[in-house]
Amino acid sequence: MTYAKQKPELKLVISIGSNIPGILGDPIRTIAAMRPHIEKSVIEWNIALNHPKIDSQNFDKSLSFQWAPLFETDPLGGPIDQPRFINTVLVVEGEGFASVTPNEKAAKCLMKKFLELEKIAGRERENTEIIWGPRSLDIDFISWGGLQINTDTLILPHPRLSERNFVLIPLAEVLSKTQGKPTRISSQNIWPE
Repeated sequence: MTYAKQKPELKLVISIGSNIPGILGDPIRTIAAMRPHIEKSVIEWNIALNHPKIDSQNFDKSLSFQWAPLFETDPLGGPIDQPRFINTVLVVEGEGFASVTPNEKAAKCLMKKFLELEKIAGRERENTEIIWGPRSLDIDFISWGGLQINTDTLILPHPRLSERNFVLIPLAEVLSKTQGKPTRISSQNIWPE
């Protein structure tokens, strides 16, 4: 039996969270207001990567933006008295990524765009002494295909992904939409539940 070799799907995974009001409003309003800006930043970044191989007028149609629902989660780390977070995940895929090989320079460029969006929402990373403290907007670059980076400014895949249910649960929701939900089976007392 021969199997057709399939090109792996390149997915860009981004986590977005907020737990204090910023200049755009409460956490839900902030995330909702930033949603089109995040999509626009990814489109512009991808156009720059693919130029001149693409028709930039129709390029945004070649990408699929799959947003998870919003989830309210307890803070992980940081001050114990901080408010709960509102979190979501964005998965981006499509033809627009077909000709781009994930690479460190491009990933850092996208992360820079995310940091600029955080500033627009009122987050000041430079002036904080608290690690994992409250924030008006937090955009984390989780992964891009199989790219592995370990630098001072960016680590991919995100090093604490497996510890973060506020990323894993929304990500599972997105993947369930595109891949179907797994079916839980009865183990008939062979496997402890």
